[in-house]
Amino acid sequence: MQKLLRRTALVKKQAARKVVARQGKSDSDDRKLRLNEQKIINISVRHDNRAARVARREDWLLGPLAPKRDVGSAKETYGTLDARRLRGIDKPKDQIKDWGIVEGDRVVVVQDGHREKGKIGKVREVRKEAEECFITGLNMADVAIPDYLLLNEADKTPIRPYEVPIALSGVRLVAPLPHPETGALRDVVIKELRLKKMTYVQRSGEDPPTRFIAGVEPAIQIPYPEKAPEEFEDNDVDTLRIEVEERTFIPTLGKPPMPPGIIDELRNKYSKFRDRHEDAFIAKKMEEDRIAEERKRSIRKMDTPLKELHRKERAERKARGKPILSEEMLAQIGELMAKNAIAEPSSRSATA
Repeated sequence: MQKLLRRTALVKKQAARKVVARQGKSDSDDRKLRLNEQKIINISVRHDNRAARVARREDWLLGPLAPKRDVGSAKETYGTLDARRLRGIDKPKDQIKDWGIVEGDRVVVVQDGHREKGKIGKVREVRKEAEECFITGLNMADVAIPDYLLLNEADKTPIRPYEVPIALSGVRLVAPLPHPETGALRDVVIKELRLKKMTYVQRSGEDPPTRFIAGVEPAIQIPYPEKAPEEFEDNDVDTLRIEVEERTFIPTLGKPPMPPGIIDELRNKYSKFRDRHEDAFIAKKMEEDRIAEERKRSIRKMDTPLKELHRKERAERKARGKPILSEEMLAQIGELMAKNAIAEPSSRSATA
């Protein structure tokens, strides 16, 4: 039985190591994918910047003789943004920061050098994986829609205006707070939010954490924007509520909830990961262990007199334990060490 349990433990450890190695490979593949996407976006940005510099210089030097660039394949999409630049690169899970901003919040753009700096808008979408948000009506750009996306759409316009995402680090939450003297509500830009998980539902991740203004005492809670109630539409194939709430099974202590043999259909009866066994199987393995132990004992009875003598001497030495040095022994050891110390300098001088 011990051999079986040891094998199960080793198999579980090996499976756990494989999972860790597989996860490491998956993380490595994700990192390579992120680097590839970032490389593609960087190449697109450099190409656009280089083309814009060349076009600006040609327009300045040539004036009315400057070439017309909105021709050919770029006739309808010249000056537009690549659709791949509408989404940032997802960050690793251990590097994602929760900024406390959700859909429906009012935020102000504070990013240095941004064309929309100082403007306030409502958050339409938040992508926590890339730490960016889309603000309704802000940071708009004309985006070129690929041809394969226009095949199944009625609107065949190749250019459409979209919001370009803004980093969450470049926006700040705007909340209406009462004035400390007059009590009148006015918009306040909150520099930093402090998030705290106060309930079990929040700690389990089902609800977002409670938001407070960081560094303010007493604590001021910032509520989340109210969400519109979700509407459900009934269909003919839906199950009636009375049928859902009907109790069709009442468990009792005298009868198991399922037939005894159905457990073998749910899991492999002979799995190497199995660590719970029936009493009959355990008794069988214990009997096998007892027979093996008796066989070892019977082999010992066939030992020669010399082996028996050695076994007896080992048992006696084990019973005596480790030897203890007496005072007389310690004195003799000290005398021998002193004698060797005196003889050592004379031997050195002779060799010199």
